[in-house]
Amino acid sequence: MDEELRKLYRDYNTVMAADDTVRLDKLLAPDFTLTHMTGYVQPKGEWLQELGQGTMHYYSSVEDHVSLRETSRGWHIIGQSRVVASIHGSAKSEWPLNTDLYVQRVNGQWQIMSAVVTTY
Repeated sequence: MDEELRKLYRDYNTVMAADDTVRLDKLLAPDFTLTHMTGYVQPKGEWLQELGQGTMHYYSSVEDHVSLRETSRGWHIIGQSRVVASIHGSAKSEWPLNTDLYVQRVNGQWQIMSAVVTTY
């Protein structure tokens, strides 16, 4: 199961960097939220719309480390990656991002319920 969860983290980063909102939508739970490093909690639909419009554009994500932690209701996949992005018109920059994905198995498939992003 460890490799399955690590693959989910890698798939999330790959499709995010490809601006592939269709595949990203399938990985995310309907009520998914993304808590940005600013503290803003963004609903799934709003985030996918910004990706689709290019308001938020991710160029790449290079993984440094991934760890897993089981809870009574699911798993936390905690990954550190260096992400190159342009957000809301900012210059293309690289950020060392710590992403804590909370995931659950829903109807036999892993779904990302939430993501909390900070820097490391």
